Amino acid sequence: MSRKNKTLLYSLTAMGIILLLVLILAVVRSLSAQSGETETTEASETVPRNEYRAEAFYYDNGLLRYEDSAHMVGIDVSVHQGVIDWQRVAQAGVEFAIIRAGYRGSTVGDLYEDEQFRYNLQEAQNAGVQVGIYFFSQALTPEEAVEEAKYACALLDGASLDLPIYFDWEYIGGRVENVYELALTDCAIAFCEEVEANGYKAGVYFNQEFGYLHFSLGRLQEYHLWLAEYGDHPEFYYHFDCLQYTASGTVDGIETEVDLDILFLPEQ
Repeated sequence: MSRKNKTLLYSLTAMGIILLLVLILAVVRSLSAQSGETETTEASETVPRNEYRAEAFYYDNGLLRYEDSAHMVGIDVSVHQGVIDWQRVAQAGVEFAIIRAGYRGSTVGDLYEDEQFRYNLQEAQNAGVQVGIYFFSQALTPEEAVEEAKYACALLDGASLDLPIYFDWEYIGGRVENVYELALTDCAIAFCEEVEANGYKAGVYFNQEFGYLHFSLGRLQEYHLWLAEYGDHPEFYYHFDCLQYTASGTVDGIETEVDLDILFLPEQ
């Protein structure tokens, strides 16, 4: 093949790749628009930006910290971490924990208590660790989200919390055939409103994909926002209050790998 023909072939290939990327982006935007969940450009202009400075993040004894503002370092746990020695966890420098209270099954859709929830809640508080909880949701409707919130609050049986109760919806298949067909923002709001009606603070957990495509963050600004983005510093475009930055952390007192988090405290 001549050099001229090769050059033409490369140019056509590059153009094809660009057209394919444009087509994929158009499809994603179309699906998002059909779901009613992705914010428009106009709406997103009202959502606060991520103003955390990348260079201000640093590690201290394996825990991510931020030099520009008050914060706490913590973990989030479930039965998957086994039996935790919370006194050793506290001595290792962990200041807060977000504990799974329960979850909805992805097939039948029943509600279940996390097998280690009561132990983790009591022992973490006994060790002086500040505590919040999360419920792993598979709600298909706002009504199911309210059911989950009531279930989580009932599990607390009047116990006080330092941090919010978080709505944690993640796609794992099962009853959910197409996440774009779900009104997840409505579900999150229904969950949070029920939590607040029971006297607790409320929050929403999400990763970058859900933050950009499935949740309308402009409608969630009155709730605590917990982002999962793994790395040394977050690049998510919008503001958040808590960051889960790894799923493979190690902490004395926990025999398995554990999620690590940093919680930014409001300015006084």
